[in-house]
Amino acid sequence: MQKRKNEIITLINSGWEGKLFKSIADELYHTSTDIQILLELNEHADAKVAWRSAYLLDLVHDIDSDVINKYLPLLVQRTPKLTNQSIKRHYLRILSQHNLENLADGHLLDCCFQWLQTEETPIAVKAHCMTIIFGLTHVYPELVPELKATLENLLPYGSKGEVNRAKKILAAIANH
Repeated sequence: MQKRKNEIITLINSGWEGKLFKSIADELYHTSTDIQILLELNEHADAKVAWRSAYLLDLVHDIDSDVINKYLPLLVQRTPKLTNQSIKRHYLRILSQHNLENLADGHLLDCCFQWLQTEETPIAVKAHCMTIIFGLTHVYPELVPELKATLENLLPYGSKGEVNRAKKILAAIANH
């Protein structure tokens, strides 16, 4: 497995081109061993290897979201501890596309609310946090008032993307 991990690291470091990474993802999504390696590399000491492997994991998910299903609990567990904004974006993007009713815990919700309310949080991270929290309001309706207040507070200063997503979710809450 170490040999394969080194091969994947070499591929990750070989260049930064969208087509190249999509072809790497096409190769990697077929085996659970390669996906496990990507998950290990998400915690690599070299930040570039860590975030590029998260990007590959995200691309693998785009190819076949089912191959990530058994790793969703791990992503939920890791997400609140993340400090790398790129890895946050990729993990949250993956999580936002799944039903987390049986997986999400207070730690995930707390970090999503915290990141949503922090000005320095990148737009994509905030957007995915909104989607995740809203998705969980079906199971935890008591979250609706807090989410609504948080989104309304975001409207005056949020970016166009943040405001757009917030308005869509506020409209969905109103129709809920």
